[in-house]
Amino acid sequence: MARKKVFGRIPEKTQKDYERRARLQYNPQTVNDSIRRWNNYTVDQQNAIFEEGNRIYWDITDALEAGLPPTDAEVQKHFARWHEHLRSFYEPTFEIMRGLAEGYKTPEFRATFERLHADLADYLCDGIIQYVDDLETAEIQRMLDDDQAADQNKYA
Repeated sequence: MARKKVFGRIPEKTQKDYERRARLQYNPQTVNDSIRRWNNYTVDQQNAIFEEGNRIYWDITDALEAGLPPTDAEVQKHFARWHEHLRSFYEPTFEIMRGLAEGYKTPEFRATFERLHADLADYLCDGIIQYVDDLETAEIQRMLDDDQAADQNKYA
């Protein structure tokens, strides 16, 4: 059975509307850089990016259907793939990823994800929030370790 696509090419008018809204919500330069990055890909590269994104959402949906919590270590690996996939478009900050998590629960995104599973939008939100929390915790720990090493070197 063929799997439903979550994302793919959209009409140019819709794309321009998304870009306009993104410029209003985020840093316009970030949006412009993202558009330039996307436009530098070949059509084959763009199609491969769409397919990888669809595979990620299918894998997350499979985990949901298997009854795994979004915080499960194996499921979190899919969110790490999701994070890497976002880099095809822009460098996602913690703030952007949290914003996407909440945005996935809006009616527009919810309708898209409900094509795969009725609970996918909430599952994505919960999984992304956990993923970002873990990244932030690891970053804080790295900074603390760096500070401690610097202090030790200062007094050595």
